[in-house]
Amino acid sequence: MIEQDLSLVAATLYRAGYTEPRLRQFWGADIAGALVRNNAAPAIHFCQKVLEYAETPTSEVRQHRREAKQHKWEVQQHEESEQPVSFDQHLAALAMLFHFHREVGTETVRAALGEKAFDTAVGSGLIVTDNHDATSNEDDTVNGDGMRDAEARAPSRVSAPFAVTPYDLPVGIPRGFRPGDENLYLVSDHGTLTNPNVLDGDFVLGLGGAGRTLVSLTPRDRVGISADIGTGCGIQAMLLARHSDRVIATDISERALHLTGLSARLNGATNIELRAGSMLEPLTEPVDLLVSNPPFVITPRTTVTTFDYRDAGMTGDRVVRSLFTALPGHLRPGGRSVCLGNWETTSAVDAGPETWVTDEETSVLVIEREALDPVAYAETWIRDGGIPRAGDDWNAATAAWMDDFASRDVTEVVFGYVIMEKSGSGVEPAAGNDAPTIADTAAAGHPGTDEHPGTAELPGQRSRAFKTRVRTTSAIANNPHGLAQFVTTTFALRSWLASASAEEIANTVFTRSPDLVEHRHHVPGESDPSSITLEQGIGFGQAFDLDTALAGFVSVADGSLSMRQTAVALAQLLDVNPTALEDQLIAQVRQLVAAGALLPVNGEKQE
Repeated sequence: MIEQDLSLVAATLYRAGYTEPRLRQFWGADIAGALVRNNAAPAIHFCQKVLEYAETPTSEVRQHRREAKQHKWEVQQHEESEQPVSFDQHLAALAMLFHFHREVGTETVRAALGEKAFDTAVGSGLIVTDNHDATSNEDDTVNGDGMRDAEARAPSRVSAPFAVTPYDLPVGIPRGFRPGDENLYLVSDHGTLTNPNVLDGDFVLGLGGAGRTLVSLTPRDRVGISADIGTGCGIQAMLLARHSDRVIATDISERALHLTGLSARLNGATNIELRAGSMLEPLTEPVDLLVSNPPFVITPRTTVTTFDYRDAGMTGDRVVRSLFTALPGHLRPGGRSVCLGNWETTSAVDAGPETWVTDEETSVLVIEREALDPVAYAETWIRDGGIPRAGDDWNAATAAWMDDFASRDVTEVVFGYVIMEKSGSGVEPAAGNDAPTIADTAAAGHPGTDEHPGTAELPGQRSRAFKTRVRTTSAIANNPHGLAQFVTTTFALRSWLASASAEEIANTVFTRSPDLVEHRHHVPGESDPSSITLEQGIGFGQAFDLDTALAGFVSVADGSLSMRQTAVALAQLLDVNPTALEDQLIAQVRQLVAAGALLPVNGEKQE
């Protein structure tokens, strides 16, 4: 367990305004946009301008120092105490130090943090001093101004060997009511935002796009034991600690575990256990919830530099294959997992991770979000490693990647989400947990129960595991209850569909999701639409092409009539065979239910 407490440092950073929302307000939307594009120069320039007054001694201050030496007065150690330092200057100093990897005046940082928090940060290694200050030393020589050389030097400065980055918690993450509970501080290595050189192999990545995606996908109901496999900087473990009795964080990198430990101490997370080892090897007990942003980047084994945080040292997509294949054996009955990954597609085989999991009691939902051709994939990850474009290293790495993919006849590399649940009685909620679970949750944002607004109960009990893969590359829509709630809902809906017969579908009452919008396109002068599209306002913002019959069904899906009753009425209206129309609608309704656009209503089925 983690014992040393750095929460005072975190509380001081929070009071100083070192948070994501305050920093965006501090330097404005234009500079914030540049940071999103991995361009720190505007923000650094802005902070430097703010700090100019604080760290440039006035002529009066310099004269006071000379007089102090001439009269053997005690020289004040706090260089910046001669002039006030504003709140903005404190914030600029902290951003320059922890976010932009710049040296900052010792006393400016000391004033921003306070004496105790400053000393704690130094003692923990979050801040490193330059081992010289403006104090006198008997070995120093005296210059023409009557000052010793040590005093003639610039004021002492400090640096931060690690990035300490604020993170504003998204919707759905459990939080308390104390100031700062909506914020985390993450310790990682300084990356390509501020480092123009090629990164080291043991580099520990901070919170990137993939990490944020995994945060948004993870269900947040209370569990007993959770695990973060390949923890990196520890972001997933920090968040799991908020709704787990116990968290196990594993990583092959001792450096990553050390930085995760610092993050845990900053955030007061005392229920995290750090274990060294590759992937699932250190996990000796089954868990209720497992998450992983594994080192899934497919890398040619001939490259000079490999990175622990993204490359597990295996050929092709073997690392995610081995992870997903073994994962069900580490889940308790009712346990769930949420993972990210890359996998290869060849011209001969169109199969994904759903085919790798052979455990018959585990349901698998694979959501493919992006597919890149081999050249684009290589370019993405060579650039990510900090290799300058068009140089010899760039060209050599590109050749290695292309040859590696060609050796396996790879046509595209897919990035996606892999969500699993092991069948069982479900995760037993801890006392006081009021969050809906996957077993009783329907779509967030839909009409719900009195106990859990925004959710609804599903009819019947699912009894059959499913394994399916879908490709959804549209932009993620607005999810007021969080993307994890939506994905949890669609997982439950697919589980119900796996055991629902055609007869059950026909006799079920459905209601449409209230976020749906219908678009009708007309040729000028024509009364009938040439196409009808249904678009989701939540989830992945999917769009569905509708024919006249399905559009009619969706328009009256208000929880009043069963699908069969509606099909009979539509058949009369459209003058078609009712049995044929019912069969058609059953298949179409299954697709819309799986996407969360239609919801089965719990209760008695109408004949």
